[in-house]
Formats: sequence, C-alpha cells, structure tokens
Amino acid sequence: MDYKTMLQLPALDISEVVTLLQQIADKERHQDKPNMPMVTITTHTSSASGIFVNYDSTKGVILLCELYDRKAQLQYLQSSSIASVSIRNIESYAYLLSDGTIAFTPPAGKIPTMLQLKKEMNSVALDLKAALNKQVAVTYSYQDTPNDNQKYYAHSAITLLKDTMANIAKDNLSKASFTESVSTIQFNLDTTNAVSLAAGTLSITLDVSKSLKSVASAHQLQELIEACL
Repeated sequence: MDYKTMLQLPALDISEVVTLLQQIADKERHQDKPNMPMVTITTHTSSASGIFVNYDSTKGVILLCELYDRKAQLQYLQSSSIASVSIRNIESYAYLLSDGTIAFTPPAGKIPTMLQLKKEMNSVALDLKAALNKQVAVTYSYQDTPNDNQKYYAHSAITLLKDTMANIAKDNLSKASFTESVSTIQFNLDTTNAVSLAAGTLSITLDVSKSLKSVASAHQLQELIEACL
C-alpha cells in the first residue's frame, strides 16, 4: 500500500474492522495458498497476536492462531473486550477498508477467461446435481463483453454460489424446496443484492457498486434465496 492510498482510508469502528477481517479470512481460506490477515488485538487488560482465523458474531468470539513447528497455539478472545486492533498482511484488501474509495484491482494472473468461467459454472452445476439429484443449469447474464474486473467479480460470484448452495443442501427443508422450485440459476452483476424466482429460474443480482465489498455474504445470499422458495 503506497502513501497516497493509505491517506484515503477512513477511521472505522472496531466492530466493523473485525467484520471486514472475517470477510478477508473467508476469501483467503478458499485459496490454494491462503494469505491470512495478521493481527494484534489489545483488550483492556492484555494483548494477543496471531493469524486471524475466524470470528463468530453470534458468540462474540474471535479465534487467533500461531504456528510453531507445525504446532498450533489457539487464542479465543471476546470481541466485546477489544480496545484496539493492529492489522498486517492485507495490502491487497485496501479496497475493503476504504468503503469503495480505493479502486479494486484483481490479483495478477487471477483474471479468468470466459471459457474458465463457463467451466466453473459447469462444476457448480455438477455439484448441485450430486447434492440435489436434479439437473440445475448455472448461467452468467451480461450485456456487453465483461471487462477484467467483471470477469473477476463473476468468478467470485460463482464461488459464492457454490458455498451458498452447499449450505442450502445441508438443510433438508431448504433442499427440498429448492429442488422442487428451481431448474436454472442465473446471476448478474449490478448495484443491489436481490433474488427473485419465476418459472423455475432463480435470478440472483449481486451488488458490485463498491467492488466486492458490497456483494452479499453466503449467509445473506442464502437468506435471500430461501425467502423466494
């Protein structure tokens, strides 16, 4: 992160910082070589450092980990006791911390071709067939030829769909409703997170107005989908 980029960062509430760290960790844990955030968290009585692994907002608990000779040291912290958070190792995620003022740049070498996107959508369709015992088509709807950012967003959207559908398949009621109602999933990129169902087609719109920061989480997308079933 250069000096001028750093000057665009706003002061965020600590609870928002923790939520963003969770989003970064969720993105990285799916990579072949996860590059997880490194943090130092200070409470009113002590401090703890390590890899930011997970945050459970319901329990208000943060999990940090340090590795020594492949042996893990785990630390569980109550988020309500945090006084400050120091963050390292998130240079590529400045756009998430900037509320959209810092432009998102896809990682070098990570921009998929349209053929790769088609293969990824076919892979999701195969996973759905195995989980639901039903053929469900997955398509990406767009008007003009997607640019590099849009292709990267589409790749992220496919990963989001895969995670969301895996969660739905684990719930017997949601799985049954989805299997009965949906034969096609069609997603597009726009400025809102919305889901609608008509004639067997589940239309999913994902908000990329603030790059990937504004895209719904897997939990949020699951709730939107289940509300239509």
